Amino acid sequence: MLLAIDTSTNGMGIAVYDGNSIIAESSAVSSSRHTVSLAPAVKQLFNTIDVDITKLKGIGVALGPGSFTSLRVGLAFAKGLALGLDIPVIGIPTLDVLAAAQPQNGLPLCAVLQAGREKLAVVFYKAVKDKWSAIAPVAVFTYDEFPDAITEPTTVCGELTAELRTALRRRNKNAKVAPPAMCLRRTGFLAESAWNILEKGNYPPTASLSPIYLHTKDPIPQ
Repeated sequence: MLLAIDTSTNGMGIAVYDGNSIIAESSAVSSSRHTVSLAPAVKQLFNTIDVDITKLKGIGVALGPGSFTSLRVGLAFAKGLALGLDIPVIGIPTLDVLAAAQPQNGLPLCAVLQAGREKLAVVFYKAVKDKWSAIAPVAVFTYDEFPDAITEPTTVCGELTAELRTALRRRNKNAKVAPPAMCLRRTGFLAESAWNILEKGNYPPTASLSPIYLHTKDPIPQ
């Protein structure tokens, strides 16, 4: 089994995957610190499914971009648990988790995360062999700049406020905005991605994993 953890932003998600199905998954948006909520949430999830946590083969963790503190909480928890169980940690970029949930419809994809102070972290993807592949590193746009960044018909998903949805629809007909249910960052997709890497055995050492931070003038709020 594999435990997946995503604490990239104020949304926290955890999931347990057994190689065939997601046997447990939990997600919520909270204003409270992940520092105090992550460990109890993991314990409760394993109690609910009545599974011994020592049965884990690995841990998947979202690497960001995201909140400086939140990312460190998730990665530190994953590394600590993995050290105690002598299992590896598989890191997955957070925007790749959003992309993995989106069906392919012949259009490119744009995944979005809130980056604080009316800024957005954005990655554009194209479909390659039935998978989404990033075509450039993470870019940062202001709310005002972002609608003009969509230069061709593109599916847009992720952390989109009502303001952003309205701006995209009014200012850019190329933006095909995904419905809210398809914009939820589901940790089950993180678990599947991490499991596939775990099975292939081509992952870096756990100690080398570090969060992906955005290099912007204004830091993401903690």
